[in-house]
Amino acid sequence: MPGPATELDQAVSLHRAGNLDAAELLYQKILAREPRNADALHLFGMSALQRRQFDAAVERLTRAVAIAPGHAGALFHLASAQQERGDNAAAVAVYDRVVALMPEFADAFNNRGNALRALKRREDALASFDRAIALKPDFLVAFYNRGNVLNDLGHYADALAAFDRALTLKPDFVEALHNRGAVLMELRRYDEALASLDRCLALRPDFVEAQASRAAILNSLRRHDEALAAADLALVARPDYSEALNARGNALRHLDQVEGAIAAYDRAIVLNPSYAEAHSNRGNALRDLGRFDEALASYDAAIAARPDFAEGHDNRGVVLEDMQRYDDALASYDRALALNPDYAEAHANKSVVKLRLGDFAAGWPLYEWRWQSRNFAMPREDYRQPLWQGEAFKPGQTILLHAEQGLGDTLQFCRYAPMVAARGAKVVLEVPRILARLIGTLPGGATIITHADPKPVTDFHCPLLSLPGIFGTLADTVPANTPYLAAEPDRIVTGRDRMPSDDFRIGIHWQGNPNGKVDRGRSAPLAEFAPLARIPGVRLVSLQKYHGLDQLDSLPPGMEVATLGDDFDAGPDAFLDSAAALMTLDLLISTDTAIVHLAGALNRPVWVPLQKAAHWIWALDRDDSPWYPSMRLFRQSVSGQWRDVFERMASEITRLRRQ
Repeated sequence: MPGPATELDQAVSLHRAGNLDAAELLYQKILAREPRNADALHLFGMSALQRRQFDAAVERLTRAVAIAPGHAGALFHLASAQQERGDNAAAVAVYDRVVALMPEFADAFNNRGNALRALKRREDALASFDRAIALKPDFLVAFYNRGNVLNDLGHYADALAAFDRALTLKPDFVEALHNRGAVLMELRRYDEALASLDRCLALRPDFVEAQASRAAILNSLRRHDEALAAADLALVARPDYSEALNARGNALRHLDQVEGAIAAYDRAIVLNPSYAEAHSNRGNALRDLGRFDEALASYDAAIAARPDFAEGHDNRGVVLEDMQRYDDALASYDRALALNPDYAEAHANKSVVKLRLGDFAAGWPLYEWRWQSRNFAMPREDYRQPLWQGEAFKPGQTILLHAEQGLGDTLQFCRYAPMVAARGAKVVLEVPRILARLIGTLPGGATIITHADPKPVTDFHCPLLSLPGIFGTLADTVPANTPYLAAEPDRIVTGRDRMPSDDFRIGIHWQGNPNGKVDRGRSAPLAEFAPLARIPGVRLVSLQKYHGLDQLDSLPPGMEVATLGDDFDAGPDAFLDSAAALMTLDLLISTDTAIVHLAGALNRPVWVPLQKAAHWIWALDRDDSPWYPSMRLFRQSVSGQWRDVFERMASEITRLRRQ
């Protein structure tokens, strides 16, 4: 009859063959006879670990190491079982005992790194993975794990290198391809990220995580229809996949299906109540709808789920700014920046509050972060010449100044071009094609080019909206020498002939581009201008182009608006006829669109009805603008309500006409 050693050998053979039932019967038989047999307890514990019976595995392996404290194999598998059942702190302590016994045990260092990562001891985890790789230079899984913890740390370039090394060792390593795509997304190398995920899905078409990540990247590329399709593919395979629901919500939100987006976020949150990103994105959608209190509650839920969620704090700051709680907004941005000092969006958002509050000294330097912000619509071009930062020019040096944002911003900040020229540089000013002819009237002798023209070789370049900071512009030192643009004389003559002959002619403009989020809340329905039309002797003259013209067909009873013909400003150059018209009109009243900047630059009287939370350039509470001496501001008393704004303007016009 075989002795115990032979029985154990037989059990091990059965175990290795995968016959766990038979092996366990022999382990139990041996332990009934020899309850302190550490090897049998170790192997019996390993069997439970393989069956994912983690509590049983921990109990058996704990008994084994109590009998044989130096049994490295039993310690290693005990730590593995503890790790599997989520007891990572205990696992780290046991792995420390393993590597003390076996300092060359690469697998123990790798597993220890994973346990440390789960405990968010990321630097320690990285050191453990590095030790594993030092012991085994071709350790595939350790490179993969190293990439994961570097991603956690925000060291995206190093994470990419780690995933690339893993893929060199195993080109069809789909998990590495997936995570490589996620890192490339963080590096904003979206096309490469998409290619990595497409390769992953070619190898494993049912990899749902990769399909959801693909949707996220397509959203970043603003290919929202494709993102929605990718998210839906993932949800067909796994209807309860919260990450795919979140990506679906983001796609729907950008496709202006905001209620559908909220439903997707809500479903994701039901499935995963601690999903911080879904709470935050839900807040973004609610903010789109103007439901600011609910948006704030969603951001608070995101932060409660993950207190170190910098994006949640940043988004919270944005909605607090909408609510005109500026001190609270600044506190939220500062919290985001304490968590992530290089968080460009939070720096840029903080800059806008500072500028709005008139703290230009703090605001302009922070505003330079806009170029790193994902929310900034304008991509930053690569210029061969250095960025001008205010240094003195040498004789004959040239600089390219370039418009970067909307038409109104270009009209407002082109005033700095003559100031740069006064420093001794030859100025080349790059502007949108449709503004080139108008901005050609700017003094200072700048050479005007368009975005489509070849860029000349210059010594420096500088974006227009960086110039106020370079010149140290403060709220009380704004260069407001108007006019700095001019209407063409022959058009003024022609424009005068177009005008009705009423005593007091008010040009009106009511609608910006409704397709842009920047217009949200800024435009007023044409019917709101009716109190102005009722003033005796006043004639309203439409300067509206493109959007909103259909409203002329449904005016309130008794309201009349003159138009200037289909050919008004119909050429390839914007605002030439409008500039001429403004020279003959008594007043312009326009919502916050580019034409108010034109009127201000021409030094023509202009009144601007503003939403309650207006753009930062209009500051707070004041009814004038330091940028334009000829401008008056009329602000909403209640968010979204225009009636009292236009009634106040009508009363003021009536008062002025009686003088």
